[in-house]
Amino acid sequence: MWNVEVIFFVLIAQMLGYVIKGLTGFGNPLISAPLLSMRLDNAIITPGTLLLDTPINAFIAWKKRDQFQWQKIVPILLVNLTGVLPGVLLLKMSFPWVLKAVLGILVLVLGIEMATRGRRNHEKQQKQWVGLAVAFVSGICAGLFGINMLMVAYLERNARNYDEFKGSMCFLFLTENLFRMGIYLMTGLITTDVLILGVITVPAAILGVLAGSALSKHLPEQRMRQCVVVLFLLSGISIFVKAVVFRT
Repeated sequence: MWNVEVIFFVLIAQMLGYVIKGLTGFGNPLISAPLLSMRLDNAIITPGTLLLDTPINAFIAWKKRDQFQWQKIVPILLVNLTGVLPGVLLLKMSFPWVLKAVLGILVLVLGIEMATRGRRNHEKQQKQWVGLAVAFVSGICAGLFGINMLMVAYLERNARNYDEFKGSMCFLFLTENLFRMGIYLMTGLITTDVLILGVITVPAAILGVLAGSALSKHLPEQRMRQCVVVLFLLSGISIFVKAVVFRT
């Protein structure tokens, strides 16, 4: 399976994904996972990408550690982790393609809502149960697809600025990554092929994140938020089309 052609394909797909990661703080699976699925199984892609996402999220969260509010993040983080468990169980089983189709529609709807949303009122008190419900469902998606997109939408809505959004998101992702890594190890999902994918991805991840981070310094906050919305729309379409057309 791991011939030169496949290795080169993986490098290009992962580098494209991690450029987006360096730019926005998330989104690399939305770019790389659909491409990688053309050659690799989802049970290899999801934990394999996690191996590199974990240290990269740690790096970004540390850089932005003074920007986010711990009391806002910890409760939804704990609920998000509980949602990972049923998601991982579904990953171990042969789940129907319709689940991905529903996820694609949901992400697409959220992207449209973010694109058409008026200016946020940061003084408005958000209902806590909404954030907790979103965190749980997003945790299921993380365990199943490696995509914690619903939390991205929630944090983008409630953050005071883009730095708080990026820092809070990467801290939440880091903790979820570590938790999910432990579960993958216990359930036998960290295989030799997963480790090989992780090793191949190292140079692509480093170059991609550095390029994306450099690019982000030249973009205003409003343009960065527009990039987040575009990623949501593209990811929703990608997930839905892949599920309906390829039934995977």
